[in-house]
Amino acid sequence: MPTENEVVASKSLPDGTVLVESPRGTAKLRRLGPGALLYECTGFLSGAYYAPMVEFANREMEATGRVVMFVDGWELKSVDTAFREAWTEWFKAHKQRFQMRLLVRTKLMDMAASLANLLTGMRVVKTYSNVDTWERACAGDFNGFRLRAKATG
Repeated sequence: MPTENEVVASKSLPDGTVLVESPRGTAKLRRLGPGALLYECTGFLSGAYYAPMVEFANREMEATGRVVMFVDGWELKSVDTAFREAWTEWFKAHKQRFQMRLLVRTKLMDMAASLANLLTGMRVVKTYSNVDTWERACAGDFNGFRLRAKATG
């Protein structure tokens, strides 16, 4: 699945956060509480990111039975086809027990989410292009959710 033999490093930090990174992008994965995960993603994510990111989600799904994933993709430029297709298959397999609230800045990322919903057969990924609106939606799923202030321009 890696793009052009991309090497992706994954490490667990003392607070339980998992950092997945390559020269082209990063994904910072945190557990906020039972069934609630925050993924902060930047740059470009290839198919090589899927395994460590889905492992984090699977652990939570096994522990709690349901997962809501808050994804801050404000600084995410793009994902490759392998990444999107792998996640879409996971969404299909877990669509009754999974929801995503995805913050995006680009139309490309919004279209990738729309395609995943189309292929899943239901709207498991809800996209937002406004930080405040996204934070309010996340707080509705996880009481007290708040991300650092971001520029919305």
